[in-house]
Amino acid sequence: MDDLNGKTAVITGAASGIGLELAEQFGAAGMNLVLGDVEKPALDEAVTALTSAGHQVAAMELDVRDLEQIQAFEVLARERFTNVHVLCNNAGVGSGGPVPGLDDLDLWRWTIDVDLWGVIYGCKVFLPAMLEHGEPAHVVNTASMAGLVAPPLMGAYNVSKFGVVALSETLAKEMLMTGSSVGVSVLCPAFVQTGIADSQRNLPEELRGDAADSAVAGAFAGPNAETAEAMSAGIRAAVAGGIDTSIVGEAVVSAVRNNSFWILTHEETKAGVSARAKEIVQGYNPRLTNLG
Repeated sequence: MDDLNGKTAVITGAASGIGLELAEQFGAAGMNLVLGDVEKPALDEAVTALTSAGHQVAAMELDVRDLEQIQAFEVLARERFTNVHVLCNNAGVGSGGPVPGLDDLDLWRWTIDVDLWGVIYGCKVFLPAMLEHGEPAHVVNTASMAGLVAPPLMGAYNVSKFGVVALSETLAKEMLMTGSSVGVSVLCPAFVQTGIADSQRNLPEELRGDAADSAVAGAFAGPNAETAEAMSAGIRAAVAGGIDTSIVGEAVVSAVRNNSFWILTHEETKAGVSARAKEIVQGYNPRLTNLG
């Protein structure tokens, strides 16, 4: 898809972070923009800024956990701009916690619903029309390095992101089988300067307040609490010191133009992927040192 001008890009999680950067860069390439985000005030600000920059924008408040909302989002895209050419299933949240215990199950469901089911719904709903119109098109699914290596105390997030990688690989092979004009990419960044460390600002109402606090406390309780708290602080610091979203946006636009499947934005993380592959083929048990 070398020529993006006049084409249409759909982006979820578009009001901030990587999603907003994608909107800015695809807009700068001349694309129409269809933006969705659960944070309405931030989405309104993004639409105002992008419209003021001269871009054609349609937007709606969107919870990607809700299939009917995704379907309405697809209708909005077609009614405003007809054919969709780039689909960025980007909306995501971060949530930690160990595998044992039941205190944080609601947080697990929320994370998996947003990070994995949101991507599944996006593919299921948007792809039929993208395949039908037959024009060059591309799907970008946002995963993470946590979809290629599995750090401890990040179970729900790891499960979601491994699922996104598997879904994307499956879809890419299906598109090859059918000779489709739809390309596929999976975005696997490490730490990027976004608000993902504060994802709980978007907790649904039923998970807010004492129940959420109890679940989070339970998730990090016990003998590993100090280690977990230190890891949480380390993640916040790593996100704050991560790469700028512009680097990620440039990598995604390049992948769409060049039909590149893997988008790994941090060269240094590839060693961890190689180490994990070696563990698998040589039968080694998982090691804490091979985290990317």
